Amino acid sequence: MIRIFTTFFSIAFLLSGCEPQRVADIGPDEVLYFETLGMGQNGTVRDTLEVILKDEASFQEMLQNVRPLGDIAAVDFSQVMVGLIAVPTESGGYVVEVKSIEKTGDQITINYEFSTPGQDCLTLQALSLPFQLVVIQRSEGEVTFVRTNKRYSCAL
Repeated sequence: MIRIFTTFFSIAFLLSGCEPQRVADIGPDEVLYFETLGMGQNGTVRDTLEVILKDEASFQEMLQNVRPLGDIAAVDFSQVMVGLIAVPTESGGYVVEVKSIEKTGDQITINYEFSTPGQDCLTLQALSLPFQLVVIQRSEGEVTFVRTNKRYSCAL
């Protein structure tokens, strides 16, 4: 009887150690909502800009450095903040595009793609400033920008 009990207990003990290991979720705590506010190819900036604007005054000041295509809608800074990414280039054909905005703890990561024209593309050889303005759900935390470079082809 003791032997059966010991055997049963040993099997139960061994099987309890065979539970599959759980992998910790290493994704973001939250994906923040964003939408494009404006974009363009012209401006006066000659260094890469990756900034977050949290008030109307800084937003209006920064708008003096870029020339968006079309009109810019009014922004309610009590609800949102604005991200501006601008990358100066030596020719046309480049594109800046925000792909996702993630929050993990008190860290906000803005992931964007910088698309470069391939060698098969014809581009204007002139200074250019591809940029994108995005409205982001207002959130507190330290912001970092992560750039991914991508080359695209113009061939059919």
